Amino acid sequence: MSTDKTLNPLDLLLDQIRAVVRDEIKHMLAEVLKPKVPKDWLTAKELEDMYGLPKTWFEERGRAGDIARTKPGRYVLFKRRDVEEYLENKKSRNGS
Repeated sequence: MSTDKTLNPLDLLLDQIRAVVRDEIKHMLAEVLKPKVPKDWLTAKELEDMYGLPKTWFEERGRAGDIARTKPGRYVLFKRRDVEEYLENKKSRNGS
């Protein structure tokens, strides 16, 4: 009997799958553990996700001049600090 170790093709495939899965897990963990730096400028959609108000609410307040906005190109951006200040002022005026 020969003591040649022949590799099963399925073992090779499994090793490749394991390597891919390890790589994906490593990339996902790096993404999840990466510190999140809050953005200063946000779109109405991002504000909607953050505050739970419709994006049209932010767009209307921006058009009315209640919340400062800028439009670099076709994108309308709101400064986080201005939105928070507006919401705080509204909250204090409503007696909440």
